[in-house]
Amino acid sequence: MKRIIAVLLAVSILCALAACSAERAQPAADAGTAQDAPDPAPVQSGAESTPEQKTPAEESAPSPAPDEAEQEQDAEPAEPKILVVYFSSANTADADVVSAATPRVDGMGATAYLAQMICDEVGGELAAVTPAADYPADYNGTLSAAKDERDSDARPAFLELDVDPEDYDVIFIGYPMWWYTLPMLFYTFFDTYDLSGKTLVPFNTHGGSRDGGTYAQIAALEPDATVLDGLAVAGEKVGADTRDAVSKWLSGLNG
Repeated sequence: MKRIIAVLLAVSILCALAACSAERAQPAADAGTAQDAPDPAPVQSGAESTPEQKTPAEESAPSPAPDEAEQEQDAEPAEPKILVVYFSSANTADADVVSAATPRVDGMGATAYLAQMICDEVGGELAAVTPAADYPADYNGTLSAAKDERDSDARPAFLELDVDPEDYDVIFIGYPMWWYTLPMLFYTFFDTYDLSGKTLVPFNTHGGSRDGGTYAQIAALEPDATVLDGLAVAGEKVGADTRDAVSKWLSGLNG
């Protein structure tokens, strides 16, 4: 599965890059196409046409073996570097449609659990976005703090990551829904890093609002990145049984 996903995502990246290159490429003003190329100049009357002379070294140089040429044509694209980055609240209250404070699964926040599962499938690196200031431990405190951040369009700080997302080709981005949108912490994340040319793959937990339009928000925040179809999972349903849904989603990203 890891090999299949890596190849599929590599193809996605190459297709995106090819599309961008096609848009940018413009022929030189004086350059003709292959159909516009002039015919060979005729031999002038009385002139002799002589074959091109080769040096002894050129005559003795072996031609590439057919097998080697086929191997070059069949070479697979380089596997992309994959990062799974996520924010998962430590709040232990059940999720709801308003704040979606992340429920816990096997001692982990549901979003963290889902992120680890995705990382196991794709074989990438895992990184948690940790707020510089802790959110309140109680449900109502987190509810209020999240609303205040949203209403003020805040950009809460986060601790420096152990990795640089700009070094990766494919970045999975996971978060719980907070007040019908991304946690404002991820607005800070997108302000911090230049993800132009990257392939972004969102996933989220929720209490009933599914993605809440956040995949389109990510595409708007990163207009020069390619945003693939995301995965929304109800926080209370995250668990071992989620793996089948994750595998199906990953397999269908380029399907």
